[in-house]
Amino acid sequence: MVDQLEPAAQSTSVGELEASVLATLWEAGELATPEVFNRVGKPRGLAYTTILTVLQRLYRKGLVSRRGEGKAHVYSPALSRDQFSERRGEVLAGAMVALGGAGLSAFLAEAKRLDPAFIAVLRSQLEESDT
Repeated sequence: MVDQLEPAAQSTSVGELEASVLATLWEAGELATPEVFNRVGKPRGLAYTTILTVLQRLYRKGLVSRRGEGKAHVYSPALSRDQFSERRGEVLAGAMVALGGAGLSAFLAEAKRLDPAFIAVLRSQLEESDT
């Protein structure tokens, strides 16, 4: 049985714990709350209710789907890892445009420092989009 309540809007803003839960669901496909707790919460010494809250937040953000199974919910990713990355990239691109030239310069300097190969890929993709 699938929940009738739909998440309000899809968001790509996630914290470190939410990202870890999402990665676990991408690997497993679908998991009940206790299984997510055993894989993510227990090794970190977190309470079961913490994992439950994270799953509920991811559901409200539209990043996971859930269905009732007995007394538990079974969660699965609403987006593939690639779809999530694409949406995240779109959001970040919009933020960069809003920052203007100074923000873009700072981003490029930091990206070059962290990964010079990234700048080469970015340059190549920009040149391809111009043709």
